[in-house]
Amino acid sequence: MSMANRTQDQMVEANGLRLHVHEWGDSRTKHALVLLHDYAETTAAWEEVAVDLSREYRVIAIDQRGHGRSDRAGDRDYSRASQVEDIAAVIEALGLRMVTLVGHGMGGANAICYAAEHPDVVSALIVIEAAPEVLRSGIETMRRVLASGDEFSTLDEVSEVFRRYYPYATTEQLDRRARAAVTVTADGSYTWAFDPVFRDPTARPPEQDPGQRRLSNLWDCVEHVQCPVMIVSGSETDMVTPEAIQRLHRRILGSRRSLIEEAGHAVPTDQPAALAQHIREFLQSLSSSPI
Repeated sequence: MSMANRTQDQMVEANGLRLHVHEWGDSRTKHALVLLHDYAETTAAWEEVAVDLSREYRVIAIDQRGHGRSDRAGDRDYSRASQVEDIAAVIEALGLRMVTLVGHGMGGANAICYAAEHPDVVSALIVIEAAPEVLRSGIETMRRVLASGDEFSTLDEVSEVFRRYYPYATTEQLDRRARAAVTVTADGSYTWAFDPVFRDPTARPPEQDPGQRRLSNLWDCVEHVQCPVMIVSGSETDMVTPEAIQRLHRRILGSRRSLIEEAGHAVPTDQPAALAQHIREFLQSLSSSPI
């Protein structure tokens, strides 16, 4: 296997948790594309995007705390501040000097705040389907998906759950969404690949300390982003409005907008090839890019 196509998994210690990191490409370079998945997803959401981009770049995807193979937070601390601190710990542990952050949904919000706090580390930022204001309808749809069951006999059953709520999506798109959200159990069935607390509507997070509250307002982070930014949205999204994307675009001076056709909120799994191409073209357009 050539260095450019090499993949590897490892666990990285971060803030008392072991976080799963999946990597593609040449690990010798100190610059990497760091991919941050959405709420209730895993690094599997990036599989096709990462393989595509690893032809030119070192690509690293992180299972954020409570997701995938990463540890669950015993204190239920899934605050944005703690997730941003996790990103910082992983980047430091891997010895990365510069990163391009690519974040989707929850991961996009985390990426914005990390970029705001670490302008010396982030060379570019791609924000996918993330904005300070999101639609309640999109959140409720996801909650209904997650409330549909605890275990499933086959991956097709998981795909059918998604189909009920996303009728426009193709079978291929639904299968990718399913693979990004579940894990195989010991008996060969499938269950959601994240902390069960995410599916508990009565669960309440612990009270944040004053240091964590610094990142509670996403607009504050947006104001401090200094690197080149591309804002990506799906044409069929039910999570963000064109108006919210436009406000975000106006607040980040010099940012670019990118619309991915035939994609809903789940852009990385709905249209991975198109997303990878948009990311590639954006990075190649940056004359100051270290890549």
